[in-house]
Amino acid sequence: MRIERQITEPLLREFIALLEAIREELDSRWNGQEGSGRHVDRARGAHSYES
Repeated sequence: MRIERQITEPLLREFIALLEAIREELDSRWNGQEGSGRHVDRARGAHSYES
């Protein structure tokens, strides 16, 4: 059991770090689009354009 934990914990930490990096990248892209007149509906993933 100890060997599994030694392998699993570092992989989980790396996975969480990757998810955090992805979230930050998406937040950055989302914030960059707010002023462009283009809006992405987060619930549907659909794009709409304001006139």
